[in-house]
Amino acid sequence: NTEVELTNRSSSIKTLEWERINEVLAETDFNLSEAARRLGMHRRTLTRKLEKKQVR
Repeated sequence: NTEVELTNRSSSIKTLEWERINEVLAETDFNLSEAARRLGMHRRTLTRKLEKKQVR
């Protein structure tokens, strides 16, 4: 039971993270440097996340 709850919580966090990334990318017209700055992460980190999700 606890394992299922943790898995669901982890998925929710990942889902929330992607929703926020997509929101900020839309706000910045896909300007990765500005989006990364607004998200509080390095531009390369954002690029890697996008590559992992195959977002182009």
